[in-house]
Amino acid sequence: MKSYQIITESAADELAKTLPSLQKHDYDTIDRLMKKISAKHGITGKALHNLFVKKYKRTPDNWIKGKLDEGDLNNDPIMEKFIKWTAQKLHLKTIPKIIFSYDTEKAQKGHHTGLHIEGENSVWVYAKNRNMVDIMRTVFHELVHCRQGELNMTKPGDSYPGSPIEVMADVLAGKYMKIFGKEHHEIFQ
Repeated sequence: MKSYQIITESAADELAKTLPSLQKHDYDTIDRLMKKISAKHGITGKALHNLFVKKYKRTPDNWIKGKLDEGDLNNDPIMEKFIKWTAQKLHLKTIPKIIFSYDTEKAQKGHHTGLHIEGENSVWVYAKNRNMVDIMRTVFHELVHCRQGELNMTKPGDSYPGSPIEVMADVLAGKYMKIFGKEHHEIFQ
């Protein structure tokens, strides 16, 4: 890799690192930051913009808007309550780490909004542009798979659309979302 390429890529990384700390995220504020970073790295503002788009697949203003819109579901009180409630209902021995993702490309490539890999103590849930109740339903569905694993109910290749373990996860998630939703109307956005 040429040293020029490394230097210019670091400018895009610096922009991505600094954008979230801005007080305001309007055009003028972002433009001032981009001018400062591009001058520091000896490139034009247009070059910085193009590098950023190439690396992050979005313009800086759209990228930061997406980041700000994501929120942190791991620290959301209703989500924390729901995960504990779900673990209790399913009698989970351990609650896996739940990763809330906003990676549209990963969701599209895998054709899924949730993923649990047997033997890993984590669950991946796609959360971008989804209602809270829909995200929670996916969490419940994936935690059913965790419980199925604890009970040795699954084997490799068992998880396909319409398979018994998938039907069980769908049915339980649907049922328990209605129960939880009766007490927590705020999940319906």
